[in-house]
Order: sequence, then C-alpha cells, then structure tokens
Amino acid sequence: MAETALHEWLQPQWQQLLRAIRQGRLPHALLFAGPEGIGKRRLADELAAALLCETPDGRGHACGHCTACGWLKAGSHPDLLDLQPEESGKAIKVDQVRQVCTELAMTSHGGRYKVAIVHPAEAMNVNAANSLLKTLEEPTANTLLLLLSAAPGRLPATIRSRCQQLRFPLPATAAAVDWLQRQGVEPERARHCLHHAGEAPLAALRLAQEDADDYEAQLGQLQQLFAGRLDPLELAREWAAGDEVPYLQRWSAWIGDLVRWRQAGRRPPDEAVVRMLQQIAETVDCRQLFLVSDRIGDALNSIGSGLNRQLLLEDLLISWARMARRGDGSTRQVAGKQA
Repeated sequence: MAETALHEWLQPQWQQLLRAIRQGRLPHALLFAGPEGIGKRRLADELAAALLCETPDGRGHACGHCTACGWLKAGSHPDLLDLQPEESGKAIKVDQVRQVCTELAMTSHGGRYKVAIVHPAEAMNVNAANSLLKTLEEPTANTLLLLLSAAPGRLPATIRSRCQQLRFPLPATAAAVDWLQRQGVEPERARHCLHHAGEAPLAALRLAQEDADDYEAQLGQLQQLFAGRLDPLELAREWAAGDEVPYLQRWSAWIGDLVRWRQAGRRPPDEAVVRMLQQIAETVDCRQLFLVSDRIGDALNSIGSGLNRQLLLEDLLISWARMARRGDGSTRQVAGKQA
C-alpha cells in the first residue's frame, strides 16, 4: 500500500506508530480515540496490513503483493479479526469477545502478528468488556488489540488504563476544505458539509455525496414536526430504519445555526435553512435549543451502546415537537396529541 493512501491528517499518528514498530515498542493494545468520520478505521487497516505483510516496504507500508496481502485484499486473512456489533446500533456481546480472545491465543497462521480490531469499542456491553480485560492483562506474544472509539469516556477505566491511547484531532478547516475540493467537492459545499459533519472530513465527504434532496427532506421533516404536521413516532421509525448518525449530525448542526441566528443575528448561509427554520428561530429561546443540542450529543455518543435506537429517536423527536408554543405560552397540539 502506498503512503499516499493515508489521508494527510493521519500522517502524524502513522509516523508515531511506525517509530514504535521500528523500535520494538509497539504496545499489545492501542485505543484510537477520535470523532466519527476522521479515519480511525483507515489507519487501523493500514497498521494491521503492515504487521501482517511478509515484506513491508522501506516506509513501513504493506507491499501489496505477498500472500498475506492477497489474503487481506480478499478479506480472508486468518490473523486479522474484526469485532463489531452483529447488528448496526446493537452491542458487542460477550460470546463475540470470547471467540476473538480464543483466536488471538492461537498460533499465527502467517508467522507474524495476530490483530483484532474492535469497533466501536464503546459498543461492548459490561460482560464483553470484562471478558476482554483478561486478554488485555495477559496478552499473547505478537498480538495487537486495536480499539476504535468516538466516545472513549464510555469505556470502563480498567480497559482504558490497559491501552495506549492515540488521539485523532480534527484537521484545520482550511486543510479539510482543500482535501474535499481534491475529491471533487465545490468549495462552498465543502464548507457547508464540514459544518454539518462536525468538521470531520470523511463524514463531510459522505454528506457531499448524498442527494441534496435528502438533506432538504430531513430539514423539512423537522420543520413540519415543529409545526405539528408530522407524527414524531412515525418519523422515529423512518429514521431508525436507516443510519441515524447523519440525521443526528445534521440536526445538531442546524440547531447550532439557530443559536447563532438568535444570539448573534447571524443568518445561516444556506437559504434552505433560513426558509425552513424561520418560524423556529422566531419562536424558540436558546435555552431550549441548548437542551435539545445536549441531548442529541448524548444520543450520538450512545450509538452502538445497545440502547433501543427507535426509543432514543422517539424521545428526541417528541421533545422537539413539544418546543413549539403559541404566543400566549400554552402548549399546542402535536400530531393530534397533547404535547
């Protein structure tokens, strides 16, 4: 794999790992901590490939041509273990962890490392985390556990203390915009998508590649929900049927737009936001917006924890619908129900 395959903002972490490998100081467990959409999994794959490759190149990257690299490309390398929830949004279970730990204790097929990638690590339930702890305390030689987390604070302290943590800060906005432009995204749309992806470049690229109609459709749903023309329970079911993370990220960004509009008079640059959120901006106070924003942040941090996704979305959307009040301060009807 060529060095240019790694995003430029990942180079400092890669160089740190490369030094550890060359000096024989690579720990048996690493915790990659950083927001979603920044490339933690990309770097984990690059590191695993380098450790499993039979003939890494002079820069430490996998050669891409040996038998081990062929297995990796086919997704069938027996020494690379992938541990993630069996269903999106669900927890990683104790039986899954036990199976991976058993395989890590076996002899390597390729005569090099055995690597297990756990993502998102915070999705492990209590029993699963406790099961992993034994392997962290008594690691087998030439094994590496890579834990990837956007919410490392939700991991048990006993897990965090036995891993060397590698942080992934967000790149500077200018650098992220430049990278997005090189991916074919127009500058204005690049800045817009970065804003709505929490400044994470890969998440922003996914947003940029989405249909603009989907973006405006969600914005319209929130506006209709606020106006009492949409049932929050039906909307929660729709969102839960797909990936709720983009919905929550965009929603959080729109609330940020509303707060800046209310507090500083800074109208959102996107006219669709201005048009659809005008009523909300004139009706809701910032305290309510901050409360909803905090709850959305908590919901994003809980993704993968095993909590019921639909119930989580229902709670958030009902709270949003209940914010709308008439001028006399009384609560209006929401989707035919008293809010």
